[in-house]
Amino acid sequence: MTTERAAGFILFREVQGQREYLIVKNRGGGAWGFPKGRLEPGEAPQAAARREVAEEVAITRLEPVPSFQQVLSYRFRRAGRTIDKKVVLFLARTDEQGEALPGEIQEIAWLPYKQALAQLTFPEQQELLKRAEAALADPNICQDN
Repeated sequence: MTTERAAGFILFREVQGQREYLIVKNRGGGAWGFPKGRLEPGEAPQAAARREVAEEVAITRLEPVPSFQQVLSYRFRRAGRTIDKKVVLFLARTDEQGEALPGEIQEIAWLPYKQALAQLTFPEQQELLKRAEAALADPNICQDN
């Protein structure tokens, strides 16, 4: 079995007093999720997450929520091999629109919480979005600085 490590961000922004989340549609398979990708050798998870967000959706201005870090673990098959994947997801505010850069991302969408939740393909990522929304609703988490 092969092990892969990846990292990404659950990105949010405030538009006219409403929180929106960025979700992306991957070219390979068309699943909706969060921008993320594999760690390079020796790369720290948050550095990899920042790099992947820049490479996939051209967003570089991030304000991470320090207390939020979630790990998503799952198995899948690729080319006849079982892959054990661990993804670290961080939460960050941005003021950038972003765009789907050529490569892995087919489409991006900024959606309010309930719409983003419904659009996400996998239940595990829906659960992470629920945790992110709950963390941002907590008055002890950075809201508007």
